[in-house]
Amino acid sequence: MNECTKHIAKTIIREYVTNFLMEGKKPGGGLSKWFKERWVDISRKSKKGGHPPCGASAGKKSRKGGKRAYPKCVPASKAASMTSKQKTSAVTRKRKYGSTRRGKAKMVSTYTEG
Repeated sequence: MNECTKHIAKTIIREYVTNFLMEGKKPGGGLSKWFKERWVDISRKSKKGGHPPCGASAGKKSRKGGKRAYPKCVPASKAASMTSKQKTSAVTRKRKYGSTRRGKAKMVSTYTEG
């Protein structure tokens, strides 16, 4: 490690200690934030026009025609910032992969690259 990198690392550690540990604050984000977020299924719409909470209810495990439902879940804040075209694209990619898969569910990126 060169001197510049060491200096940057020391500065970051010092800043972390003074801002978070000494003042009793915890850094934001991470897994605790992830659990507290409200997750919604962007592949469906509720009667009120929004998106229902993520997760399949016991009575609605299949869709029209007997096809298995593959929800695309995102935090509500991300769903609000997405356009309908982006939502449709994300759901299509999720379902395209889900129709041919075997085994565990696959996480599909919400946004396309580019």
